[in-house]
Amino acid sequence: MKADDFNLAEEIRFNFDKGLASFKNNRLVIFDANSIGLLRQNLIDQLGWAQARSFFLRFGYQNGYSDFMQMKVSYEFESEAELLASGPVIHTWEGIVHAKPSHLEYDRDTGHFKFTGVWTNSYEAEQHLTYNRHSREPVCWSLMGYASGWCTAFFGRPVIAIEPSCVGRGDDECKWDIRPPSEWGPDAAPYLEALRPFIGGTDNG
Repeated sequence: MKADDFNLAEEIRFNFDKGLASFKNNRLVIFDANSIGLLRQNLIDQLGWAQARSFFLRFGYQNGYSDFMQMKVSYEFESEAELLASGPVIHTWEGIVHAKPSHLEYDRDTGHFKFTGVWTNSYEAEQHLTYNRHSREPVCWSLMGYASGWCTAFFGRPVIAIEPSCVGRGDDECKWDIRPPSEWGPDAAPYLEALRPFIGGTDNG
């Protein structure tokens, strides 16, 4: 199958008697985006910016990694590129953001990986601006974590997603750029440190 053939609306199962919603073997829970936004803001207020950012990066990473593994074992895609591209598709279906890839290239033998695209209608940028002014840095932490987890699971070695532009920072649109840790400069340090429990040391490339 191709990535665009995936339809999450046809795959979710609801069991009212047991109080369960599920996708394949994974239980789903549905929360209003405003409640997640309030949780996010409370974490910022109580723990500080850096700790809240780490929390949502790790939350997103685990979500993305788990989604990839579920898609890999549950569906047969016509190519590796289509399997990878199903990540932005399922992210879009989940109502988190509309994800549109723009460029992909990778080589497992050399460790080269570059995947870019545009995020539109990010729930996280939206929620950030509900409570805050424009930030000096990207704010779509769970989205960056998700993309990092998904692509790391696909590539078999750590890669990190960072936003070169973000609506929450005052830019016209949110964009993602995913590369190995060794290809990022000093700006990547907070993200690498937050995801250290998943990817190991920052010298991974």
